Amino acid sequence: MAGDRTVVRHAACAVKLNGEWFASTTTPLPHPEPVALHWQAGPALATARLISHEGGVVIECELNNPGEAPLTFNGWRPVIIEGGSAALRVGDEPWRASALINGYQSWDYAGIHPLDAAITEGDRKPTAASWWTAAICDGEAMFVAQVLRASRFATVFRWHYHRDEHAGDSLPTDIPLFVAEQHGSPLSEPEQRSGLPQELRLEVQPQTGLVSDPILLLYGEDGTATLRKALTAAGHAAGARSFPTVPRGWCSWYHLGLAVTESDITRHAAFLAKRMPELVKTSANGFRPVIQLDDGWMPRWQRWGDWVANEFFATGLHALATRVHRHRLELGIWLAPFHVAADSKLAEAHADWLLKAGDGTPLVDPRLSRAYHILDPTHPQVQKFLDELFRGLRKDGFTYFKLDFLYGAAYEASRHDPEVTGTQALRSGLKRIFDAVNPPGKPEQTFLLACGAPLMPVVGLVHGARTGGDVGIPQMENGKATAPQLGFPLILSMARNQAARLFLDRSLFAVDVDVAMAAAPQLTPDEAQVMITVAALSGGIFMLGDDLETLPADRLALLRNPNVLGLVGGPAAEPVHLFSAPEREAHDHWFASPQELPPLWVRRDADGTTIAAVYNWSDAAKPYRLHFGEATGAGGTFTITDLWSTRRGGRVLGVKTDTLRLTLPPHSVRLLKMKSAAAPARS
Repeated sequence: MAGDRTVVRHAACAVKLNGEWFASTTTPLPHPEPVALHWQAGPALATARLISHEGGVVIECELNNPGEAPLTFNGWRPVIIEGGSAALRVGDEPWRASALINGYQSWDYAGIHPLDAAITEGDRKPTAASWWTAAICDGEAMFVAQVLRASRFATVFRWHYHRDEHAGDSLPTDIPLFVAEQHGSPLSEPEQRSGLPQELRLEVQPQTGLVSDPILLLYGEDGTATLRKALTAAGHAAGARSFPTVPRGWCSWYHLGLAVTESDITRHAAFLAKRMPELVKTSANGFRPVIQLDDGWMPRWQRWGDWVANEFFATGLHALATRVHRHRLELGIWLAPFHVAADSKLAEAHADWLLKAGDGTPLVDPRLSRAYHILDPTHPQVQKFLDELFRGLRKDGFTYFKLDFLYGAAYEASRHDPEVTGTQALRSGLKRIFDAVNPPGKPEQTFLLACGAPLMPVVGLVHGARTGGDVGIPQMENGKATAPQLGFPLILSMARNQAARLFLDRSLFAVDVDVAMAAAPQLTPDEAQVMITVAALSGGIFMLGDDLETLPADRLALLRNPNVLGLVGGPAAEPVHLFSAPEREAHDHWFASPQELPPLWVRRDADGTTIAAVYNWSDAAKPYRLHFGEATGAGGTFTITDLWSTRRGGRVLGVKTDTLRLTLPPHSVRLLKMKSAAAPARS
């Protein structure tokens, strides 16, 4: 119930044992608790407790095996709205509603799709599944289902609504299908996709049991505030960590790729220190800007697992850190800590450390074009290996770790501890790494960034997480770096994922939209401004990705603009009417480019200032009328300042009342600061 509205009607729960689903409606049993479902699940007993929380309800299921023989557990369905008179009611016009699509891990697609499957009749059906978080919005009414902790399972939500699949002439106001499932983690697939959840086969011994991960159901009439409220609750429940500052700096990957060398790192450290004072501002806690060494520093090419510096880092990592520290900068490093190249020395020497496929051979990650195996975080020797590796790197002077391809450790496979799911294994491995670089009981001085990571399982074990795919592709020729592959379609994908996942920022971790770049001629000046603006207003990590020494002066000036850099680390800007602009024909793929995104993104600061970014995502010039009521929450008179001006503090456009007319070139943005003005505008 939400006030006098019945939101969920005749829902059920189920558990899958020995290959068979047992629903709470089939064999219900009495229970002493007034708000609990209790049922016979074959030879076992199952209970679903409904707990009031944050104005909604939390559902947590428990299985008990009272018999004398072990059972095989396959999965949970903590929420089933399907069949008979079961229904979900979100607002009064679900045919106009939109749904959040959230991918399983960092690189997966995130966006807003129509709820109604009839909208794309005859074309590719809209995606109707979302991992970890589901949100359905009909105007201001929103229903959210959110897993509060991903301690053991991978949670996916599925739904279906089709305006014509019902009896009668009127449009149906009920959503007839909404299901929450908890299984094993999915195997990835090529082409930047996550596969289907893997069925678990966990033994439940006699006189023991297990519990589901809790799911919060929440309903509100306040639009995306309901989504933000649910994610804040998830962050509290999962023990989300914060870091005293949001890191900013430079990353070697996109321009230098695998050809990165020691001299590349030291010259960029000198460049940042001398030529970019706007970026080099020590935070209050002393965590300085970061020079981040990405992939390419280990034995070539990409012999992940053999984490020793190659011949292009001849003086060693400790000496490199010393030189960077002399510029009063932090040094960061990239690792894929659980991936092991098939041709690495580690794979040859320690095959018993690796996850095994069903046939007993080392599992090969199907996502990648060359063979990589996966370390088993439950193996005692792997745990020792991780401890020594990361303690050593921390001792060398690294205070920023980008941990990549983390999804692999969560694969369901044969491992040393057969009672541990993939999600549990990933979390145990990350815990070893976190404790190695941030010893328990001491202040946390080392920042951990998760990438290629299942989004909810990493909460509480990292400070930040990537929330989108790569924004470019490094290029090489004859072992040397050449100009990277960039383009506006990738900027659109970056913005789309940020729009859908901005609510994760500060609630679960600091978001990382990836780097900002101003490369010429791949990007026009307007396109570079769009990319930099999206990153600066993300609320999260802000890293540059160009070869700064070779960047033309006019492009470098874009990256140095103090008005824009001053926005970094503040609250994330939110698209206005986010759920009113669904992608009707989008494929659930990172490289899918939306036809259109909301043009107006707004950040409201504590001092009453509003930051408004007005984007033109299209290929043609467009007029735009900025309505102050939409941007600030109220009409009136405001002093408007253009922050992309080269003037320090921005160029004042004047005092305007209620609206402002703009003309935007293709692929461009206007970045405006709006402050309430006492005097009315004069004509």
